[in-house]
Amino acid sequence: MSTPRLQHQFIRLWQYHQGKETETTLQEIADILHCSRRHVRSLLSSMQTAGWLSWQAETGRGKRSRLCFLQSGRDLQHARAELLIEQDNIEKLVAMVNDKDAMRQMVLSQLERSFRQGKSLLRIVYYRPFYNLLPGSPLRRSEVHLLSQIFNGLTAINEENGEAVPALAHHWQQTGDKQWRFWLRPAIFFHHGRELQMVDIISSFERLRDTHPLFSHIRTVRSDMPYIIDITLNEADSWFPVLTGSPHAAILPHEWQELPDFARRPVGTGPYQVVCNNDRKLTIRAFDHYYGFRALLDEVSVLVVPELEEKMVCTTLHIGADGPERDSLDSRMEEGCYFLLHDTRSAKGEREDIRRWLNSLMTPVNLLYHCEPLYQRHWWPAYGLLLRWHHSKLIPPCEKPADLTELTLTYYQDHHEYHAIGKLLQQLLAEQGVKLTINITDYDTWFNGDCDSDFWLATANFYKPLDFSVFATLYELPLLRRCLGDDLRAPLKQWRQRSLSLAAWCEQVIDRQMLFPLFHHWLELQGQRSMRGVKMNTFGWFDFKSAWFIPPES
Repeated sequence: MSTPRLQHQFIRLWQYHQGKETETTLQEIADILHCSRRHVRSLLSSMQTAGWLSWQAETGRGKRSRLCFLQSGRDLQHARAELLIEQDNIEKLVAMVNDKDAMRQMVLSQLERSFRQGKSLLRIVYYRPFYNLLPGSPLRRSEVHLLSQIFNGLTAINEENGEAVPALAHHWQQTGDKQWRFWLRPAIFFHHGRELQMVDIISSFERLRDTHPLFSHIRTVRSDMPYIIDITLNEADSWFPVLTGSPHAAILPHEWQELPDFARRPVGTGPYQVVCNNDRKLTIRAFDHYYGFRALLDEVSVLVVPELEEKMVCTTLHIGADGPERDSLDSRMEEGCYFLLHDTRSAKGEREDIRRWLNSLMTPVNLLYHCEPLYQRHWWPAYGLLLRWHHSKLIPPCEKPADLTELTLTYYQDHHEYHAIGKLLQQLLAEQGVKLTINITDYDTWFNGDCDSDFWLATANFYKPLDFSVFATLYELPLLRRCLGDDLRAPLKQWRQRSLSLAAWCEQVIDRQMLFPLFHHWLELQGQRSMRGVKMNTFGWFDFKSAWFIPPES
């Protein structure tokens, strides 16, 4: 029986000779396989026994032996890759395949649905791990989606119409101008087996009140009767039922800080529980005690393959084979865009002449003209934060400020499209005699704006209802508030009363040359045609618990 090590050595030998019959010596093969001549004899004997090759040895000085391949190393490599992916052993797969294009094809070809021991499993390939799944902390788009699969709030937001719908609370009512009452479902359980208690809800909202700006108007959270929560606010908020269903309003067990590595392996009440989360894989499994409809997919594994980052567009989620059976299950233009954010804390960022010149140079059309075809397919010029808004005014070409020779741009790591945009900006500015220094930081530092920069590369992904999420997302971003240098308490109060003209407010920020939209994305799901129940959300993902597969024909 062949061993993985023997298979690996054969594949290496086959790749070196490209599968062609050749005349060689034991020493040459030993050099290729990095082993002794004595061990080579043993390897060749085992490979012959396995039927992979024929070795006709010749003895004597200067004599060369004949090596003939009977088995395709590519077929053996694919079989080995299938086994490694089945075992979720991406490290060994990376070690076995040095060619990124070949590895991408192998990985994607094995991502189709599988049925193992009566279980329905789904594999997804992604380019980075998920180190932080803690609600209420700085979270990227994909993490926000995953929270919806792991946690619940008092309410939820219907992704189709943006309305607040029942979740942990089956009913709610406004009992006063600044008071809300929620009636809780009974017999709700956390993933670690404990039943939900009112103290979990109270502590969750008290935590958000102290750490999250949109929840700072909460005065008290109390429960005087079983399964009833009363929340009193400091000011009226007509968005409050939607706010309690927003991503950060997830309910945590009150002892969450005592649970080991909670940010990476969180415990919620949602349809899926985290069973594995490391550098190479996130696996979530259907929670049988979920209070709602039990998930149709038994298990979802996100395989992390950072080696493929340059071969993947971050807006395309691969959930199926990379071959003739692959199909686009769904696609949409995102709600949101990439944009540049000028920092008024910087001496250069606060100068209107520099901001105007930069914005006149780095137009979306100019950047698209210079970028690679791969990105031209997925990017669309943005003239406002939303696709339907046209707030960017045509800025006539203007002269570069004479004293401008260098600038600093900051964005966060593990984002291939940021690197592509950064290179475009460097190229355009270099042609104008301006050196662009790029500062790549971690997400938390970027989110909080905690470093010196003249301008920042940013992105925002909004969800329905847009009148809620556009302001909420921007207000939740400390980077924006610090770059603008504005006190947003007045717009916040108007927004809570639904008297803020959101389009006019965003247009005003753009007119000041502070925020400059660049691109909208085409989001795409690629997968097997046998997959059903897939409806892409505004984050480019889909609700796992509603997806299912047509079983294979027996």
